[in-house]
Formats: sequence, C-alpha cells, structure tokens
Amino acid sequence: MGIARNHFQTLMHRAMAGMVEALEPGRPGRKATPEAEQKLRLRLETLARENERLRQRVETIDRLMGVASGILRGQVQTRGRSKKTKPVKEPGSSGNEPEDPDGEARKRIEEARQMRALGLKGALAAAIVGVAASTMRRWELRLRRGQRVCRRRGPRSSQRLSSEVAAKVENLVRRMHGMCGADSLRMSVPGVSRRQAAGVKRDTLRAMETERIATCTRINVALPGVIRGADQLYVKSADGMRVALLSADAKVPYRTSACVLARYDALETKRALEMDLNRNGVPLVYRFDRAGAHRAPAVLDLLRAHEVLVLHGPARYPQYYGQLERQNREHQSWLERGLRANGDELDDELLARMIETLNGAWRRRSLGWRTAAEVWESRAPIEVDRDQLRNEVSDRAARLREHLANYPDGTELARRLAIEQALEERNLISREAGGWC
Repeated sequence: MGIARNHFQTLMHRAMAGMVEALEPGRPGRKATPEAEQKLRLRLETLARENERLRQRVETIDRLMGVASGILRGQVQTRGRSKKTKPVKEPGSSGNEPEDPDGEARKRIEEARQMRALGLKGALAAAIVGVAASTMRRWELRLRRGQRVCRRRGPRSSQRLSSEVAAKVENLVRRMHGMCGADSLRMSVPGVSRRQAAGVKRDTLRAMETERIATCTRINVALPGVIRGADQLYVKSADGMRVALLSADAKVPYRTSACVLARYDALETKRALEMDLNRNGVPLVYRFDRAGAHRAPAVLDLLRAHEVLVLHGPARYPQYYGQLERQNREHQSWLERGLRANGDELDDELLARMIETLNGAWRRRSLGWRTAAEVWESRAPIEVDRDQLRNEVSDRAARLREHLANYPDGTELARRLAIEQALEERNLISREAGGWC
C-alpha cells in the first residue's frame, strides 16, 4: 500500500474505534437542535405571525375603505333598524297597500352578497345592511329552499285549531313521548303551523307530567331504625378508583357507617355490614341494590343470623333507592373537595370525618333545624316481634308467588311486596299517592 507500518496501525485502530462507536446504542431520535438556532426559529415564527396579522389588517382596512367609498357614491345602500312610525298617507291612496317584507329582505341579501364579493366577512356585511348574522344565514337558507324569505313581523291572526286536528297532534306527541319537535309535528299534520304545534306539544307534555305524578307512589318511613340502606360509592383517589360501602337510615339522613373496601366482593361487604350492625344496632329491613356482592350467601347468612329482612329493588330502577342516590351525590361532592384541597387519600379515617360532619354539623329544615345525629340519638326503640314478622313475610310471599308466576322475576317481586305489606300493616311505612318521584 506504500505506507509505513505505524501509520497503517493508526488507521486500523481508528477504523475499529469508529465501528465500535457505531455499534453502541445511542440516544433515539434526531440530534437536538442547538439552543441558539431554536431561539432564532421561534423569533422567526413570531415575526411571521405578526406580519400575517398586519397583512390581514391592512387588507380589511382596504376593503372597508372601498365599501365606505361606495356608500359615499351611493353604490351601496345601508339599512338600519329604525323606530317604527305610523306611515303618512299620500294623497289619493287608501293606506291599505300591503307591505312587502319579503322583497325588502331579498334586496338586503343581494347587497350583503355584493359586499362579501368585495372580501368582507358575512357578519360584517350583515351588520352593514342592518340585520344580524344569524338572520342573514336564515334568510339565505330559506332562499335556497325556494321558500318565502321574510314575512311581516309581529303576531299574525290565525285560525283556531279544530279539535280533530289538535287531537292528531296530541296523539302524535304521546306516541313519540314528547321527543318530536314542533317542525316535525307541522310537517306530519297538514294545516298546523309551527306555533300551533308548539302550543299543543307544550300542553300535552304538561298533561303527561301531571298524569305521571298522579300514578306515582311515595313511601314514607315512620320511625328511624326500621329500614337501613347500603350502597356503593366509587371515588377517584391517588391510588386509582376506590370503592366504599356506605349505610344510612331510610327515615333520617343519618349515615350509620362508611368503609373502604379492598375488593367489592362478598367477604368485604360482609365485613362492612357486620361493623355497621355492631355499632348502630340491628334494623328490621336492610335495603340493597341487585349487585352480586349484596346477594352472596355470606351476606345473606349474616343478616339471617341477626333476623334482618333483605329488600332488593327492581332491576335497573335506581329510583327505588332515591335517598341513597341523593346522599351519594353529597358524599361525592364532599370527598372531591377534600381530596383536592388537602391531598388526602381515601381511607376509613377520611370517611369517618365525612359522616361525622354530615351527621353532626348539617341542620336541616326537614328535621326541624336539627342535625341527623340529634334525631338519631332521640329515636325510640321499635317493639316488633321479628320471628312473627319473618313468618308473615314468608307466608305472604308464598301466596303472592302463585299470582305472579307469569311475571318476569316474580319471586323477587313477591318477596318485595310481602315485606312492604307487612311493614305497612304495622304502621311502620305508609304510601302517599301522587308523590314527587
């Protein structure tokens, strides 16, 4: 090769070092841009945006100057909203000539289109001719559809709907459960205007709501300690989504217990309920939703051992647990504010502070401006023979199952009705027709 031995070794060592360096893992991605070059690029982008903004401003000013010069020369007529005055009759005229607001609206549309052709925006062109941008869009839409653009403003005399036509509109509203709009009703029933359809729909919806309220039944619990409910609550915490089980009385908004569950299963649910029963006494009825953990054999055996009846509501009907659902909104709000403000994590201590605050510091009008804790402490003991109550519920449920054999989920329905009837006969609960459910 014509080179010295030492020079050859130097070249060979450099080649091997370069190969080893190329084989070593490096930082992914492209090489970072130098800081000075980044600053220059940001400055260039800022100047480019400022230049574009100034260019658009100059173009807008040029267009406005062109429109203004056209107005001065009389090429463009501006339209303003003027105060309505009584027109003066001309000699020889009867004064009964009909106005043509549709023709006036078409003129304004044409003028706005001319100004938009000059480069002005739609909102600015509409303002120059004296109408709102939404009005101009509505006029252009009606013009494209071949409809009358504008009619005389103000109420117009219309014929009263006949009972047959109104009945058709009402029937359609009831069939659609009020989901259809006034325009749909107008197009479905000939001879009905949009205003008339909206009026019939409004009256029909009011009547439907009155009928719904009249068919509702509200259950009033007579004494604290008769029915106690439990419901789960999902809360976001630093550890992710956590679940807690909270129990509360059905008569008084008194939270009896709250416990964070490691897992939402039968064993954890049993532990929470056992703690609640030991601390706050044993109610006659425990009300649950239809979650699998609430219907597990371990939970049912615990309540059976304490002679507590289990009440499950209908499937997919949260209104049955309305009190618990409303209280869960209060729990969620209190916990979210506490977790954000103090940075606490969801645990039993935090839940204990929550129920202590809600029970002992919130005076309610419905309780005679007393707290739930004060009402709970002054409750009277309930003298009920639990064995007799349980046997009566079993007999009633067996008789009701014969009549409800063809109903879906008839066994659960018979059990629920038997418990409610047994409590109602003992004046522990009452029904109120036309409740605000």
